[in-house]
Amino acid sequence: MMTQTRSMLLLLLTMTVWGSTFVVTKDLVALWPPFTLAFVRVSLGTLVLLPLAVSRHRRENHLPWPTLWLMGLIGVALYYLTFNLAMVYVSASQGALVQASIPAMTALVAVLWLRERASAMRWLGIALSVGGVLIVFSGSAGNGGGQSSLFGNFLMFASVVCWALYTSLAKRVAGFDSLVITGAVIGTGAVLLAPLAGYEIFAANVAGEGLPPLPLRGWLGILYLGFVASGLAYLLYNASLRHLDASAVGVYTNLIPVVGVLTGVIVLGEPLSARAVIGGLVVMLGVWITSRSERPVAALASET
Repeated sequence: MMTQTRSMLLLLLTMTVWGSTFVVTKDLVALWPPFTLAFVRVSLGTLVLLPLAVSRHRRENHLPWPTLWLMGLIGVALYYLTFNLAMVYVSASQGALVQASIPAMTALVAVLWLRERASAMRWLGIALSVGGVLIVFSGSAGNGGGQSSLFGNFLMFASVVCWALYTSLAKRVAGFDSLVITGAVIGTGAVLLAPLAGYEIFAANVAGEGLPPLPLRGWLGILYLGFVASGLAYLLYNASLRHLDASAVGVYTNLIPVVGVLTGVIVLGEPLSARAVIGGLVVMLGVWITSRSERPVAALASET
């Protein structure tokens, strides 16, 4: 019983960390270019996970590298590019509401791409989640955000689609050690992000500006996103899975957008329109219905 309780506490801590990344990222994109920030974050996460993955790699004979590179492109490079760029235009709480639709979008991709069978309840959950996202979009347009906020919401939704595709790809490598796969995927993602980060730094130097110097909170934020959110949190997540069912883990992942919204409102003082709140609740209802109609599968890595 104590072991299970400890696993639940570890899982709560992990979801809190991942939920808080919206606020931290929102602060950092005002200080550094989004692509460079994505590269540094992923690289720091790689430093944590890759040594452990290499030490366990001996157990795996032939890794599916074409799939791993595709996962690194979609689930790391494109995901963090769209996520960070979206945070330039939308609030942390707004982004968290849109990302709440990840489970339903993952179910939709599984139906359309993997040809999984879907019950009427599953379709209802997916439809409600999509409708909730559209309500969130309309809430941003009506809250003084204008076209920039709408553009940011579409970018955030693109990150949701990237993660749904990544999760479906992850099913191809479900038979391999999850730590080895995640270390490899994050490492390939860092390699793919390097040219874009280099271009941003080069463009800034050509403009005579260079990368702005970071205050202490900026360095602490980057270390938090890289070492804690993209590295340590995954290890805690992996440890909690040893004593909890995947279905229980699926329930806890719903805390990520809740933490994201609460920290955005409390820490940053962000306003939320009534339509955005209603849309978020509709999304969560759709996710709940979707999760009730299928057996949840634990993700390989963090969603944020």
